[in-house]
Amino acid sequence: DERLARAPELLDQAITIIEAKGHNISDPALAERASAVAAGLKAQREKFFFKSLVGVPLANKAKSAADAVASSPSAGSVEALEAVLTEIKSKADAPGTVLT
Repeated sequence: DERLARAPELLDQAITIIEAKGHNISDPALAERASAVAAGLKAQREKFFFKSLVGVPLANKAKSAADAVASSPSAGSVEALEAVLTEIKSKADAPGTVLT
C-alpha cells in the first residue's frame, strides 16, 4: 500500500527541511534545538508505528512544523517542532501501538 510508505517519506522530508534550514536560524541555541529534533525524528523513523497508517498524521504534522521553522525560524516554531517530536515519541512508544 503506497499510503504506508507515506509516513517515512514525510518524516524524511521534515528531517531534510530542518537540516537544510536549521543553519539559517540566527540564534545558535535555536539552531541546536532544531538539529536535535531532526536527530530525534531520525531515531523514530524506523519504528513500526511509521510503517502503519496510524503514523501518517503525525508524520504530516512533523513536516508542517518543519515547513513553519523553514519559513519563519523562531522560538515558537522550534517549540512547535519539539512538541510534535514529543507527541511522536509518546505515541510510537505507547504500549499497544505496535500491531503485528
